[in-house]
Amino acid sequence: MDTSIDLRNRIKKYIEHADERILKIFNAIIETETEEPGLTPSHKEIIDIRLKHHRENPTDGKDWDDIKASLKQQYGL
Repeated sequence: MDTSIDLRNRIKKYIEHADERILKIFNAIIETETEEPGLTPSHKEIIDIRLKHHRENPTDGKDWDDIKASLKQQYGL
């Protein structure tokens, strides 16, 4: 089994000779790892609005069984 040092060395050697496509893949991985996890501000705003509406109108909505029955009737699911 390779140690982390062995893996780092193998990757460094590989990158030295990698084509642009491989470099872009590595870059995408790096960018993904450095992004902050969680919701975007616009998604958080949508959830906050929906949660506020639910708190103000807790009985406004449909039961999941009613939704499934409606879909079965409408689409034959």
